[in-house]
Amino acid sequence: MNKIPGLQLIGARILKTGIAVSLAIYLCTLLNLEPKVFSAVSAVINVQPSIYRSFRNAVEQILTHLVSVIIAVISGYALGTNPIVMGLTSILIIAANVKLKLVHGIAMGVVAGIFVLDAPQHDFLSHALTRSYVIFVGLASALLVNSLLPQPRYNRLVLKNLVDLNDQAAKFFEELVRGFITLDLISQEQFEQKRSKIKEHLRLTRSQFDLFKDQNKYLKGNSSEDQEIWERYLDFSVRLFYKSVEIYSATQQRLQWRTERGDPPITSEFQEVLAMLERGIGSFAQLNHQLRQYILHGEPMPRVSPNEQFWEELSYFIDRWHTRMTGANFLHAFMYVSVVANDIKWGNRTIKEFSLTAEPEYEKGTQLKNNG
Repeated sequence: MNKIPGLQLIGARILKTGIAVSLAIYLCTLLNLEPKVFSAVSAVINVQPSIYRSFRNAVEQILTHLVSVIIAVISGYALGTNPIVMGLTSILIIAANVKLKLVHGIAMGVVAGIFVLDAPQHDFLSHALTRSYVIFVGLASALLVNSLLPQPRYNRLVLKNLVDLNDQAAKFFEELVRGFITLDLISQEQFEQKRSKIKEHLRLTRSQFDLFKDQNKYLKGNSSEDQEIWERYLDFSVRLFYKSVEIYSATQQRLQWRTERGDPPITSEFQEVLAMLERGIGSFAQLNHQLRQYILHGEPMPRVSPNEQFWEELSYFIDRWHTRMTGANFLHAFMYVSVVANDIKWGNRTIKEFSLTAEPEYEKGTQLKNNG
């Protein structure tokens, strides 16, 4: 949705909610329906970030309302109206809606039941119908506003955030691997700040990706192949982030282990092992850049099959190192190296799998430009 001058701080959903509330109250005034505020509440609840969610939510609200009003009418005729009956009816309404898996509209259903029970006992049915009309006016207002006002194109937002998330996760991963290699680890405070930033970006990206999938069901702006690739890319970035946390923990343990033993000198054989890890993370950075260009611009990725040559060389250097160090010291150090080496191996293999499944006709950059 294009920004309106002077309203840059107002999001599309906020603007739609205000319009839907005004429309609902105006229609209730026009139709002489009360209470108008109930219609406004219904409109607020049913304004959603996408048309698909708005219709899905509206169906659930209607079913919840019908169940709640029926229970309230039966309770009112059978037990009368008093605070105890209202409390018991509220419990029944909640239990029934939970049983029917209509959980999103429970609050509105309880309010509807209380409004019905608040009517004179001889006028329950008329009262229930009036309240239903009011709710449906709010529903209709929300659906109308959601349908007529332009929807944000979530594919562009998702693509940008997917790439940004991967950039952050990859840099975090590379930084922590190199921290392990050089024993120059970032502070706990820096680690927590960067981790929190990535987790917040991950939360935003996941939320937008869900909205994109909802929108893509009816707009069909992206193929199912695009959506699957983006989902794999998101999963890769998430797992890369958690691998980074794993490496930070391994580096902390390695530093503590060395401190307890008086910081022994690093042997030339172990330096060769660390040099192989440096080669591995350098290869990861190059491969991840190629993956980024593929996802963002549709540039073809070189098809690289996973091979064991690098890892055979690493095993050779580990064997040489093992000739100089044995026993518990070797086992502890080897455990830390294995964590980092396996995480690098996982990252490189995962990217290579993208190259093997990449479709030649995948042109994300062109699609993005056409949608922009």
